[in-house]
Amino acid sequence: MKKYNVIWIDDDWRELTEFKEECEELGIHLEPYSYQKAGMDEIDKHPHLWDAVILDGEIKDMSENEDPSTKGLTNALMHLASLPASKQIPYFISTGKDKVKNNEMLEGKIIYIKDTDDEKLIDDIKETIDNIGKFKVKVFYKDVIEFLTNINKGVGDSIITIFEKIHFPESNNSFDSRLYYNQIRQGLECVFIEANKRGVIPNQCFNGERPNIDQCYRYLVGDPAIHAGVRYGQSGEKIVPDYIQDMMSLIKDIGNEFSHPNEDRRTQFQIFSLAFHLYEIAVWMHKYFEDHPNKEENLKKCTSIKSPEATEETGIIAYDDGIYHIGEYLLSSKVALQYGGPGAKVKILGKDVNKFSTREKYPYFAYKITSIE
Repeated sequence: MKKYNVIWIDDDWRELTEFKEECEELGIHLEPYSYQKAGMDEIDKHPHLWDAVILDGEIKDMSENEDPSTKGLTNALMHLASLPASKQIPYFISTGKDKVKNNEMLEGKIIYIKDTDDEKLIDDIKETIDNIGKFKVKVFYKDVIEFLTNINKGVGDSIITIFEKIHFPESNNSFDSRLYYNQIRQGLECVFIEANKRGVIPNQCFNGERPNIDQCYRYLVGDPAIHAGVRYGQSGEKIVPDYIQDMMSLIKDIGNEFSHPNEDRRTQFQIFSLAFHLYEIAVWMHKYFEDHPNKEENLKKCTSIKSPEATEETGIIAYDDGIYHIGEYLLSSKVALQYGGPGAKVKILGKDVNKFSTREKYPYFAYKITSIE
């Protein structure tokens, strides 16, 4: 039977013999302490010996001679939070029902009621320790994991799994990177969803409740979001810096390309790279949200632009450096030659955003033209 070593801080531990015996029978060794400092000192002395901590809702703080209070619990939680990431261990709060009332320290935390929840507590302790990699990942990447999980739990769970494989490769031998490209792309969508809630991305870049990932991206990087009919500010203005733009572009493009499993492509390190890109994007965007909290002010930067479908511009087909174009409009060689080639005067009936590598010089793509006699 696997053994679990757990620090137990509860001034009533001598009276709780039945709980201690039940734990021991199921492989959980409890090392009891009556006040928090003694238990924390033991963790500091032997950090790799202990797998978890059980805390009472009110505990003695610095010595046996004190009365139990929330101060002892507060100091214990602060001490555990101050441990280096590599030495973080999970904690569980098990207390009497009467101690839950009016205890602000317990708000938002999972509480196990003594006697009532003992069986669940034991199961959760074992499961958490057995999946310690996931726990540590949640500690290492706490802010981003919470940020993504609050928007989409499935995406949050997927990112945890990817980071767990990076830091604890032996924990998941069945990990298949090909299955996570969609989740990374959905993670970027989660960031866009949050940006929309805060007015950083306007509703026009969404299809109902779903973000149009290409239009959202173009808005953030200062390109015309043609189909949405908007852009951010004026020409040359953008929200995200170049390095965040590059990371978003990789996730958008590679995530789409590899979203369908292919037996010939096993790109484990590529999915790791994209996961860190998503992490960096989420960190940067979260800071931007904090610096720009006013939704109405953010939306004032949304500028309307002319819809491409309404255009009937005229121009002359040109050929430069192996590229056919009409001014700033890219043109396919087939269409260019069909309508007379270089020097032919034509009318542009339909245009779209240029998604190719030439988009910096030719931001639009003329997909429909006609000759002008």
